[in-house]
Amino acid sequence: MNVQVVYTSHCKNGKLLAEDMARYARTYAKPLADFDFNEDADLLVIGFEEYPCRKDKELEAFISKLSRDHIKNLALFNLFYFNTKMMDDIITLCHINDLPLMRETYSCKKSLKPKSLLSDDIISGGRVYIEDMVNICNHYY
Repeated sequence: MNVQVVYTSHCKNGKLLAEDMARYARTYAKPLADFDFNEDADLLVIGFEEYPCRKDKELEAFISKLSRDHIKNLALFNLFYFNTKMMDDIITLCHINDLPLMRETYSCKKSLKPKSLLSDDIISGGRVYIEDMVNICNHYY
């Protein structure tokens, strides 16, 4: 099974979580810019961070380039401060582009402290999430 984990280039904590999730799925995490749009993926996991009053044009452009021909399943995870509005916008964009979006997403709240690390709960939740998505793809799709 080909699992790929990507993250937006400006998210620091998202990169840490993506790398941990990728290790758990026996693959590597990479930034969106390094993704090969012509390579087939059984499961593509996209991670991003939400920032107040800021749209993520890099992520929107990336999702607009994705094709159902090369991506069999798409999963999303995000880190947020206040609300998950951006997650809702990305889900809507995936529906507009007719991408095979998995039903479950993973959202977790970040600390407002500038140098805070990801908690063990966030990391273990990410591991459970990717394990569930891989199992669903293996057994049901």
